[in-house]
Order: sequence, then structure tokens, then C-alpha cells
Amino acid sequence: MNHLNVIIVEDNEDDLLLILLALKKAGYEPNYTQVQTRTGLEAALQDKHWQVVISDHSMPTFSAPEALETLQKSGRKLPFIIASGTIDEEFAATIIENGADDYINKNDLSGLVPAVKRVLAK
Repeated sequence: MNHLNVIIVEDNEDDLLLILLALKKAGYEPNYTQVQTRTGLEAALQDKHWQVVISDHSMPTFSAPEALETLQKSGRKLPFIIASGTIDEEFAATIIENGADDYINKNDLSGLVPAVKRVLAK
């Protein structure tokens, strides 16, 4: 098992479990924290052991662009992957131009592990 230290920005418990299951099936042993707010992400980023951030796009009080901005302002250089079923390719391209490392469709998590491997290999 490969250990993976991941911050998951997600408000839906079922989606969180699906992300964790996809990682586990691929041989990762995720050590994770789930956050749903800017304050929660800021607190999580204080810990130095994280390897990647996986973020839902749209939550009631927080979004992927806000999470990316929070990460960038923290000074941490962590890979940032958006996992969402609600954004189109144009928006995905825009947020990648703004600093996100990858986008995967949450309705088809088969792209999650290849995305994680790509960003960790950088």
C-alpha cells in the first residue's frame, strides 16, 4: 500500500467515500482530512504532511476556486485536483489556467488515480 496524505474539500459524505474507495482500490492508503470551509482548509494547511488537495467544485458555503485561492495564499505548493460532476470543460480549462493541476468528473472516478499519479510525479 502506498500512503497518500490528502485534504479532501467535500461536503457530500457519499462522494467522500467514493473518492476514498477509488484511491484504496488503486493501492493507496489514504490518510485524509475532510474540510468544507475556507477556515477548515486554512487549518488543515497548517499541517505540513499533505501531498495533494482534491476539491469538489460547488458546496453550499465554499467552492473549488475559493479553495484554490486559499491554497495559493497559504504559500503551500500542493497539487490541486478538482473532482466535480457539475462543471463544463470550459470552466475546467479556466480553473486549470488559474493554477489547478487537474480536473476529473466525479460521475466517472476512473480518472482520479491517474490524475493523482500525474500530479505527484511532477
